[in-house]
Amino acid sequence: MAKRIINVPLQGGKFAPNPQFQDSVKSIGLDPNGVAQRVQEELKKYAGYPISKVELEIEESTKEYSVLVKLPPIGDLLLKLLGKDTGAHDAGKETIGNLPFDKIVQIAVLKFPELKSKSLKSAVKQILSTCKAMGITVDGKPAAEVIKAVEAGSYDEILKKAEDQLRR
Repeated sequence: MAKRIINVPLQGGKFAPNPQFQDSVKSIGLDPNGVAQRVQEELKKYAGYPISKVELEIEESTKEYSVLVKLPPIGDLLLKLLGKDTGAHDAGKETIGNLPFDKIVQIAVLKFPELKSKSLKSAVKQILSTCKAMGITVDGKPAAEVIKAVEAGSYDEILKKAEDQLRR
């Protein structure tokens, strides 16, 4: 079963179907308009986040395809959300910004397909660890404290709702 990858053209983070993309999709036997519509739907989930790359992964024998949206690395993503260029020079003593826990969970949900985490809880802890290393607080608390609270189950209700969203 051969898989084919087609890069989806983006301009300023927005989908920009060009003739070359349409020809590539047609050559496989797919409807370019249907594919374009599905790409647009997938991109709506990532509204407000910078997108680094979008690909179509096509199973050539069945003509089934999936839209793979790739976000920048976690650290770059956090910096962009905070409007900063760099993390803290001394993360233990310096704070560069604060993010709400829901944003951390939202990033974990969006990045989950790319991460090696087996559960959403571990993905959230991975993102919180990046926050800790960069000097970012979460809900006004040091990220290390939030990691301990996640491990203790304090955020289980929020994570349960996010897991339901992830399954869709």
